[in-house]
Amino acid sequence: MREYSRGRVGSRRLRGPRRGATLAAVLRFKLGPFPISVYPWFFLSAVLLGPGLDSGWQILAWILVVFVSVLGHELGHAVVGKLYGGRPEIRLEAFGGVTFPQLQTRPGPAKQFILSFAGPIAGLLVGAAAYALARVFPPHASSIAAWIIESIVNVSILWSAFNLLPILPLDGGQMMLAVVEGIRRRQSVALASWISLVAVVAVASILTILRGPMPLVLVWLGLFALQNYQRARAASVQAPGAAPDAAVQTDPREHADVASATEDARSALQQRDFDTAVAAAARLEGAGGPFRQAAALRLRAGIELARGDNESAAMFAGQSFSIWQTPDAAVVAARANLRAGAEDRARNWLRRALEAGAPAAAVRADPELGPIAA
Repeated sequence: MREYSRGRVGSRRLRGPRRGATLAAVLRFKLGPFPISVYPWFFLSAVLLGPGLDSGWQILAWILVVFVSVLGHELGHAVVGKLYGGRPEIRLEAFGGVTFPQLQTRPGPAKQFILSFAGPIAGLLVGAAAYALARVFPPHASSIAAWIIESIVNVSILWSAFNLLPILPLDGGQMMLAVVEGIRRRQSVALASWISLVAVVAVASILTILRGPMPLVLVWLGLFALQNYQRARAASVQAPGAAPDAAVQTDPREHADVASATEDARSALQQRDFDTAVAAAARLEGAGGPFRQAAALRLRAGIELARGDNESAAMFAGQSFSIWQTPDAAVVAARANLRAGAEDRARNWLRRALEAGAPAAAVRADPELGPIAA
């Protein structure tokens, strides 16, 4: 599936465990210029979504079907991200995948729309290719090949249709957000989240009327509804340019999740285990809510700084600040831009950090940022 959040594309859906040990990728490879990581929860969730699998070969074949369909979808995002000058990386995780285009600058509404739309289009192309293959080389009606091809066609259509629903964080929701922001010419996360919430209720009602209760689908939609409610509420009460009121918008569980993920990431970075650190940030983001999402992006920024990818670090820190305006995110953005040679941007981010509440004395005392703080 897809979620695309300002330079990050992919599906945000149920994840693996919110706490505890972080699972590393079980498969890593490159497809052309795109690094791809596959995590254990991807395979487990594929089996859970299987349509009444009753034999070993069907389970393995179904995992292959989901793998091909999701990877094809994410490659659509990655190819467009590459055309826009990014350095995309793909992760296949629980209940879908996520693509990080790693663009140099935050995309505008038009680019965001195209980036998000590329995933479902690529998914449909995968289904079309499978259908064409079956027409050119017809498999035996009862063969494994016939079952796989039919499944790829069906999954590609359903996957793309689902992702086009106007519900954040799906691709359709990101496309809707891009349209709204293009019309209003300002950030419209709160409005798009309320629209998504209404769409979730409408979709759940229609599906229940037409197909009867479907517990897994309703739980999934319920999580989308909760995420959008939290996002809309946080964005609505946050005044433009002001730091959010943590007492109003966060609770101890959110802070505990952030602290746990931060500790995991720091421990991993001390051992130069970047994959585990990234997985800790992904786990935090998957827990839902703008506070956790912003913290996860700050962690990604710190990880990229440690790796020496200053441009990506600046991008992630900027995204974090756009969601939840903390001084920490602005300071990381300033540091990343300074290391990337963009001193003017670094000065601007330091100014934002001070406006968001960063202690001026600490900024001036920083050996790296102090010289440009004046």
